[in-house]
Amino acid sequence: MENNKLISVIIPFYNAGDYVKKTIKSLESQAYRNFEVIFVNDGSIDNSLKIIETQLEDVSFNYKIINLSENGGLSNARNVGLSKAVGEYIFFLDSDDYITEDAFEKVIELFMSENPDVVFFQFKRVEENGELFQHYNELFKNVNKIETSRNILMKYLNLEIFIYACSIVYKKEIIKKLFFNEIGYIEDQDFTIRALLESDKVGYINSELINYTKREGSIMNSKFSLKKLDKIKLFDIFYNQYKTKDEELSKTFSMRRSKELLWITRAYIKSEKNLKIKEIKKYIQTNILTDKTMPYFEKKYLKELNFKNIIQFFLLKYFPTLYINLIKLS
Repeated sequence: MENNKLISVIIPFYNAGDYVKKTIKSLESQAYRNFEVIFVNDGSIDNSLKIIETQLEDVSFNYKIINLSENGGLSNARNVGLSKAVGEYIFFLDSDDYITEDAFEKVIELFMSENPDVVFFQFKRVEENGELFQHYNELFKNVNKIETSRNILMKYLNLEIFIYACSIVYKKEIIKKLFFNEIGYIEDQDFTIRALLESDKVGYINSELINYTKREGSIMNSKFSLKKLDKIKLFDIFYNQYKTKDEELSKTFSMRRSKELLWITRAYIKSEKNLKIKEIKKYIQTNILTDKTMPYFEKKYLKELNFKNIIQFFLLKYFPTLYINLIKLS
């Protein structure tokens, strides 16, 4: 298919080291060649910039490198890259992930044939050495090639599908008024949700087009952190934003908020293998079940949950020791 639609690829990096070599190699291997790459050096203090400059010496794609004077965080780096992008489509790629050689070709074909506002695709997680860690095919078995953005948003909120920052491509027109909020742990989810809310039509490619690298020390693989509670805050913001203008959507945000509270509590209990039960209970009651989260135990919020989740909330509130023991045994 002949076309000249430009894809802008935005790659922030901070102390990326050798990981970025695979990323650049995957870009050079693309069958579809009309793309630009914007590397944003987020104040790296290792030799990442030198590695990238060396790797770029023999590439045939257009690129630019933006050097930031200090480390401002992933959101800021992505926003800087977005402000410099000139393509009609925007793709955010992490410096340790890499795409298949037909990725851009398939994405552009779907944009040209169906004219969606965004296109997302499957991915697989791989170890640092490239070995497979996990497929996610089961999460996409009920997705059509073209769906309304509302349907996709509902499936996303209900965890029927999984979209991460690098498994989705946007029409620039759709996200021209958006930016990544500097809210750390949940910046990707926040942006994805707001982009879907701005969209009407979503395209889906039933292929694993990107390798999502599982790195030691990354947020997803690190020890439990209270930053995970930011997810609850995020869904609380969206719930309050829509509770007076979209009942169905607000109920879905409320349900996801409640489930996040259960999942975060469960994650903490599972992460503490050596603490005594009474110490775990004290931590939960001090840091997770706070004045801000306890209102979510009210009946008006719990009624949207399934019976299993309601029982979990009941045990967590009234019989926390029993709840902790059950989670440890599960």
